[in-house]
Amino acid sequence: MSMQLLSREHEHTATRHSVALDHETARAITSAMMRATGVVLLMSLAVIHIVQLVPTFQQTPLLGVAYLFLIAGAVGVGARLVKGHPSAMQLWLPVAALGVAVFVGYAFTRIVSTPLDNQDVGNWACSLGMAALFVEGLMVAVAAYAISLRRTVPVHPFAVGNGNGNGNGNGNGNGNGSRP
Repeated sequence: MSMQLLSREHEHTATRHSVALDHETARAITSAMMRATGVVLLMSLAVIHIVQLVPTFQQTPLLGVAYLFLIAGAVGVGARLVKGHPSAMQLWLPVAALGVAVFVGYAFTRIVSTPLDNQDVGNWACSLGMAALFVEGLMVAVAAYAISLRRTVPVHPFAVGNGNGNGNGNGNGNGNGSRP
């Protein structure tokens, strides 16, 4: 009987520490998965534009130059995701900004004839364009989700309580959070 009591007490104290450790491990895994997803999306966007690079340079050279800047930007932002940053906003904002900028640029060239691209007005059915729009939308969604994950209030061990049943975390039982 006493052995059972001891094992339960050890289980209770070990669980608190392992829960905090598991939470940090889960955050690290989630962060790595989100960053990997972001890198794949950025490289997908770059590949979609690399495929169209030669024909675009032949038809509209200015748009070809814009494609080169987009490809370089996607690779640069992807490298930043691989490197990481403590601030989620500074890490993911460039991903969302690039996705929005390319989305707006695509829509702009379909609505208005510009020197940059005067051949695609009204051409909304381009299959690579639709793929790019899909990837850009996912980039914005993943970036917004990653930023929102970091904005959640972290769970501190003091907020859980100290195990004596009063739930206020300070051990004095008065519930107001101050020491006696």
